Amino acid sequence: MNLQHTNRLMLHQLIDFVDVMQEMEFSAHLSILSGNTVGKHLRHIIEFYQHLLNSYANDQVVVDYDARRRDHQTETDKNYAKKQMEILISQLDRAGANKEMLLCFSLNEQGDVQHIPTTFYRELAYNLEHAVHHLAIIKMAVMSHFPHIQLDKNFGVAYATLQYQNEQAN
Repeated sequence: MNLQHTNRLMLHQLIDFVDVMQEMEFSAHLSILSGNTVGKHLRHIIEFYQHLLNSYANDQVVVDYDARRRDHQTETDKNYAKKQMEILISQLDRAGANKEMLLCFSLNEQGDVQHIPTTFYRELAYNLEHAVHHLAIIKMAVMSHFPHIQLDKNFGVAYATLQYQNEQAN
Protein backbone atom coordinates (compact mmCIF):
# COMPACT_ATOMS: atom_id res chain seq x y z
CA MET A 1 0.00 0.00 0.00
CA ASN A 2 1.21 3.52 -0.71
CA LEU A 3 0.22 7.07 0.18
CA GLN A 4 -1.99 7.64 -2.87
CA HIS A 5 -3.85 4.39 -2.20
CA THR A 6 -4.46 5.29 1.46
CA ASN A 7 -5.76 8.74 0.45
CA ARG A 8 -8.09 7.10 -2.09
CA LEU A 9 -9.40 4.85 0.70
CA MET A 10 -10.04 7.94 2.83
CA LEU A 11 -11.99 9.59 0.03
CA HIS A 12 -14.01 6.41 -0.56
CA GLN A 13 -14.79 6.35 3.18
CA LEU A 14 -16.06 9.93 2.89
CA ILE A 15 -18.20 9.04 -0.13
CA ASP A 16 -19.71 6.10 1.76
CA PHE A 17 -20.44 8.39 4.70
CA VAL A 18 -22.11 11.02 2.50
CA ASP A 19 -24.25 8.27 0.95
CA VAL A 20 -25.89 7.46 4.31
CA MET A 21 -26.67 11.08 5.18
CA GLN A 22 -29.85 12.84 4.22
CA GLU A 23 -29.43 16.18 2.45
CA MET A 24 -31.00 17.94 5.43
CA GLU A 25 -28.51 16.27 7.81
CA PHE A 26 -25.60 17.18 5.56
CA SER A 27 -26.41 20.90 5.67
CA ALA A 28 -27.99 21.22 9.13
CA HIS A 29 -26.45 23.86 11.39
CA LEU A 30 -25.46 21.95 14.53
CA SER A 31 -24.86 23.33 18.01
CA ILE A 32 -22.00 20.88 18.68
CA LEU A 33 -20.23 22.33 15.62
CA SER A 34 -20.78 25.92 16.84
CA GLY A 35 -23.52 26.34 14.26
CA ASN A 36 -21.48 24.87 11.40
CA THR A 37 -22.51 21.87 9.33
CA VAL A 38 -21.15 18.46 8.47
CA GLY A 39 -21.09 19.71 4.88
CA LYS A 40 -18.76 22.57 5.82
CA HIS A 41 -16.31 20.14 7.40
CA LEU A 42 -16.42 17.93 4.32
CA ARG A 43 -15.98 20.95 2.05
CA HIS A 44 -12.92 21.91 4.05
CA ILE A 45 -11.39 18.45 3.56
CA ILE A 46 -12.29 18.36 -0.13
CA GLU A 47 -10.87 21.79 -0.85
CA PHE A 48 -7.52 20.99 0.77
CA TYR A 49 -7.24 17.94 -1.48
CA GLN A 50 -8.40 19.94 -4.50
CA HIS A 51 -5.85 22.64 -3.93
CA LEU A 52 -2.97 20.19 -3.51
CA LEU A 53 -3.91 17.98 -6.45
CA ASN A 54 -4.58 20.93 -8.76
CA SER A 55 -1.25 22.48 -7.79
CA TYR A 56 0.48 19.17 -8.51
CA ALA A 57 -1.29 18.63 -11.84
CA ASN A 58 -0.54 22.17 -13.02
CA ASP A 59 3.13 22.01 -11.96
CA GLN A 60 2.63 24.81 -9.46
CA VAL A 61 5.42 24.80 -6.91
CA VAL A 62 3.56 26.72 -4.19
CA VAL A 63 0.79 25.10 -2.17
CA ASP A 64 -1.33 27.73 -0.41
CA TYR A 65 -4.33 26.13 1.30
CA ASP A 66 -5.59 29.57 2.29
CA ALA A 67 -6.17 30.30 -1.42
CA ARG A 68 -8.70 27.48 -1.83
CA ARG A 69 -12.08 28.16 -3.47
CA ARG A 70 -14.53 27.77 -0.57
CA ASP A 71 -17.30 26.52 -2.83
CA HIS A 72 -20.68 26.91 -1.12
CA GLN A 73 -22.25 24.18 -3.27
CA THR A 74 -19.81 21.59 -1.90
CA GLU A 75 -21.04 22.21 1.64
CA THR A 76 -24.77 22.31 0.84
CA ASP A 77 -25.24 19.69 -1.89
CA LYS A 78 -24.14 16.22 -0.84
CA ASN A 79 -24.26 14.82 -4.38
CA TYR A 80 -22.08 17.64 -5.64
CA ALA A 81 -19.63 16.99 -2.78
CA LYS A 82 -19.62 13.31 -3.67
CA LYS A 83 -18.82 14.16 -7.32
CA GLN A 84 -15.94 16.37 -6.17
CA MET A 85 -14.50 13.46 -4.17
CA GLU A 86 -14.81 11.14 -7.17
CA ILE A 87 -12.83 13.67 -9.22
CA LEU A 88 -10.18 13.76 -6.48
CA ILE A 89 -9.87 9.97 -6.61
CA SER A 90 -9.29 10.19 -10.36
CA GLN A 91 -6.66 12.86 -9.83
CA LEU A 92 -4.92 10.67 -7.25
CA ASP A 93 -4.93 7.82 -9.78
CA ARG A 94 -3.09 10.07 -12.25
CA ALA A 95 -0.64 11.55 -9.73
CA GLY A 96 2.85 10.29 -10.27
CA ALA A 97 6.16 10.78 -8.57
CA ASN A 98 6.89 12.87 -5.55
CA LYS A 99 8.12 16.40 -6.20
CA GLU A 100 9.41 19.30 -4.19
CA MET A 101 6.98 22.10 -3.39
CA LEU A 102 6.69 25.11 -1.11
CA LEU A 103 3.95 25.48 1.47
CA CYS A 104 2.72 29.05 1.84
CA PHE A 105 1.82 29.36 5.50
CA SER A 106 -0.07 32.28 7.12
CA LEU A 107 1.67 33.54 10.24
CA ASN A 108 -0.96 35.97 11.53
CA GLU A 109 -4.14 37.85 10.67
CA GLN A 110 -2.12 40.75 9.17
CA GLY A 111 -1.29 38.58 6.17
CA ASP A 112 2.33 37.76 6.93
CA VAL A 113 3.31 34.48 5.28
CA GLN A 114 6.25 32.16 5.18
CA HIS A 115 7.19 29.65 2.51
CA ILE A 116 8.27 26.30 3.93
CA PRO A 117 9.92 23.57 1.85
CA THR A 118 7.70 20.51 1.49
CA THR A 119 6.92 17.76 -1.00
CA PHE A 120 3.83 16.43 -2.71
CA TYR A 121 3.98 13.24 -0.63
CA ARG A 122 4.38 15.20 2.62
CA GLU A 123 1.30 17.23 1.73
CA LEU A 124 -0.64 14.05 0.87
CA ALA A 125 0.26 12.75 4.34
CA TYR A 126 -0.88 16.05 5.83
CA ASN A 127 -4.19 15.92 3.92
CA LEU A 128 -4.80 12.41 5.20
CA GLU A 129 -4.21 13.40 8.83
CA HIS A 130 -6.22 16.59 8.30
CA ALA A 131 -9.15 14.51 7.00
CA VAL A 132 -8.97 12.12 9.99
CA HIS A 133 -9.03 15.11 12.36
CA HIS A 134 -12.19 16.48 10.73
CA LEU A 135 -13.79 13.03 10.69
CA ALA A 136 -13.33 12.89 14.47
CA ILE A 137 -15.22 16.19 14.74
CA ILE A 138 -17.91 14.96 12.35
CA LYS A 139 -18.22 11.75 14.38
CA MET A 140 -19.04 13.75 17.52
CA ALA A 141 -21.70 15.68 15.61
CA VAL A 142 -23.25 12.55 14.12
CA MET A 143 -23.33 10.76 17.47
CA SER A 144 -24.93 13.80 19.10
CA HIS A 145 -27.43 14.88 16.42
CA PHE A 146 -27.95 11.85 14.16
CA PRO A 147 -27.66 8.74 16.38
CA HIS A 148 -29.50 6.66 13.76
CA ILE A 149 -26.42 6.90 11.51
CA GLN A 150 -24.12 4.04 12.40
CA LEU A 151 -20.45 4.86 11.93
CA ASP A 152 -17.61 2.37 11.95
CA LYS A 153 -15.88 2.40 15.34
CA ASN A 154 -12.65 3.45 13.58
CA PHE A 155 -14.25 6.43 11.81
CA GLY A 156 -12.17 9.48 12.67
CA VAL A 157 -9.42 7.55 14.44
CA ALA A 158 -5.84 8.04 13.23
CA TYR A 159 -4.15 5.01 11.70
CA ALA A 160 -1.27 5.30 14.19
CA THR A 161 -3.78 5.19 17.05
CA LEU A 162 -5.45 2.10 15.58
CA GLN A 163 -2.05 0.43 15.18
CA TYR A 164 -1.16 1.29 18.79
CA GLN A 165 -4.49 -0.05 20.06
CA ASN A 166 -3.97 -3.29 18.14
CA GLU A 167 -0.48 -3.68 19.59
CA GLN A 168 -1.82 -3.11 23.12
CA ALA A 169 -4.56 -5.67 22.60
CA ASN A 170 -2.04 -8.39 21.70
